[in-house]
Amino acid sequence: MTNLSFSKIWRVKEGKAEIFRAWMAEMDGSRRDEALATFDYENVTREVFAMFRGGDGNDYVVAFNESNGPVGPSDPSVSINVEHKVIRNECLETISDPGEVLLDLKK
Repeated sequence: MTNLSFSKIWRVKEGKAEIFRAWMAEMDGSRRDEALATFDYENVTREVFAMFRGGDGNDYVVAFNESNGPVGPSDPSVSINVEHKVIRNECLETISDPGEVLLDLKK
């Protein structure tokens, strides 16, 4: 059975939405294999990032992971992990603690 975990909610810093979108596109494009390789030691089978516009006019990002057990730590010696952290810090402001999945219906 797979586990779904909710990461956090981030507010996108002013003027940084396109930078973050470009990074997501790069990870899903030219660096897809590199990004997927991190799943092995993180015990992740799926990772989803979604951006949405809040009623206050700000953009927000939320992330979910799917795994076959507890999610492992990111390896700080891996280039894509270092870059991902830099981009997150540049573009996103954490506004929540990790969340709890309350409903996960799947047929």
